[in-house]
Amino acid sequence: MAETIARCGPRPRSRFYILLSGGRSFVVPEGEAAGFRPGMELPEDEIARLERTDQYLRGKEKALRLLAIRSRSKHEMESALAALRLDPGVERGIMQELIDCGLVDDLRFAREFVRAKTELKNHGPHRLRGDLKRSGVARSVIDRAIGECCAAESQEELAWRAARRKMGTGVPDVAAVKRVSDYLKRKGFDFDVVHKVVFELLKRAGAEETGD
Repeated sequence: MAETIARCGPRPRSRFYILLSGGRSFVVPEGEAAGFRPGMELPEDEIARLERTDQYLRGKEKALRLLAIRSRSKHEMESALAALRLDPGVERGIMQELIDCGLVDDLRFAREFVRAKTELKNHGPHRLRGDLKRSGVARSVIDRAIGECCAAESQEELAWRAARRKMGTGVPDVAAVKRVSDYLKRKGFDFDVVHKVVFELLKRAGAEETGD
């Protein structure tokens, strides 16, 4: 059904605001609304075009805001766009554009996630796998990202680095070693790796107590 423009005018960032007589409103690029003025009648197909353009702008701007904070997995971005309740065709178009431009890439996301979580949070492979799975990343991509990280630095080396950060520079005692053991398990390191680190720390604690 055709409607008339009740109010319209320019907005920041070369946008143009349109309020229709039926209450619907859109924000579109100025070039998409050339010649629009209050009282002008718009046919339904033109209104549908304005609505798709408005949805595209809102979706694309939200996606770019999220990506400015950190990388996002494909699943995370799809969930964010779904929350806007866009037309399915508009949503698919935005996602495809983000993928084609390399802005959404699950392998890059997984690599950055693994690097950040191992360096800053001391996370081990089991914790990383669980977190990436919850982000919707495919198992093959997860395996590749974690495998590349472990190729550069073994899991045992990562566990020792995490243990040293947890203990600080103090001499380990049995209670401190127990805390490190629990910490490494929570961080998602393999049991045998945790056992090796804990066994070595207990040997050092025993040597300190006996004065060896």
